[in-house]
Amino acid sequence: MKHYVNFALLFAFVILVASAFLRFFEPFSLVVTSIHVVFGTLVLILVGMHLAARLGYFKRMLSAPRPAKDKASRGQAGRYVIYTLIPCVYLLLACFFRWKPVPQLLELGHEAKNRAIIFRPESETAIRHLPTKSEIKRQATHRASLMVEIEWGRAFEPEHYFPGTDGRTQIAVWAETRSGTLIETFFVSETSAYSEDPQWAGNEQARVDILPIWRNQFTLVSGVSPDGEVDTYAGATPDHSFSIQDNLVDEPEGFYLCVEVNAPGDTNPFYHADQPESAPGYTRAGIGQPSVYYSAFIEPQSDQKYYLLELAGQGGSNSQQSGPVYYNLDEITTAREIIEKVLVRVEKPTSS
Repeated sequence: MKHYVNFALLFAFVILVASAFLRFFEPFSLVVTSIHVVFGTLVLILVGMHLAARLGYFKRMLSAPRPAKDKASRGQAGRYVIYTLIPCVYLLLACFFRWKPVPQLLELGHEAKNRAIIFRPESETAIRHLPTKSEIKRQATHRASLMVEIEWGRAFEPEHYFPGTDGRTQIAVWAETRSGTLIETFFVSETSAYSEDPQWAGNEQARVDILPIWRNQFTLVSGVSPDGEVDTYAGATPDHSFSIQDNLVDEPEGFYLCVEVNAPGDTNPFYHADQPESAPGYTRAGIGQPSVYYSAFIEPQSDQKYYLLELAGQGGSNSQQSGPVYYNLDEITTAREIIEKVLVRVEKPTSS
């Protein structure tokens, strides 16, 4: 039995180390994370079995000494325990208190090097995916919140469910002011949240080609333009600290709630890659029709509680994806049917 445990531990450990390197040096991936968790659990079980078979060794090393020779062995065992425990305790404390070498080590990772362009929702944001819809709730206070319910349409493919990896439907949900300034992003699906050049629909795509409207808005908080240049005009907002709470609670002011969605490979006779790049409907392989954009104006100061977002425009072909909303929807076909309905519910403190 021990031989099976040893070989299984070897293979599982190699896979665990490989997934750890991928998690550290590459953008977040649900598949890699799943592999890391599964094989981490397997290594835990196998190490437990390995140690359980050697309990006698630890008992002999730590048992009370009798002859002088055993007394020397006992002292040596004590040194083993102390000399291995001290560095482990130090590293554990270093993780909590950011002592060396933890910060220096973390700075080598993908997340540290690309923190400006990585999106993560606020801790008060909850996301739930159901078979026919997705719900995103942003809690501002215990009495104020924003709930976005996205009901999927007939063109939505269940196997493209987000969040996911290569080939999944991508969506962004955010709020912006009357003048078009980003207030807060509530959600961006996985592939577009962690990398500027994700693998999508079998090809490496620029994030701005998938969700161009949101990505150009995100320049304001990241300080990095969609082409990778540092935007010195916009500058970076520390920790992406824009918040919807001001608009819902502190100084209730109207804002636009926006949703942008794009499905992979949904070509039509107008939008496809088999035409000159200068053609108005040219889109890169794997993209097809451009993203579609839904919006509604939310008025927290009013008594209205529910809002339906309207299909307002699209993100443009690959020759147009520079940030603005294109309102011409004449050539958009199946992309209209990715989403059936977007309902927003606003909860806010009652006036005293």
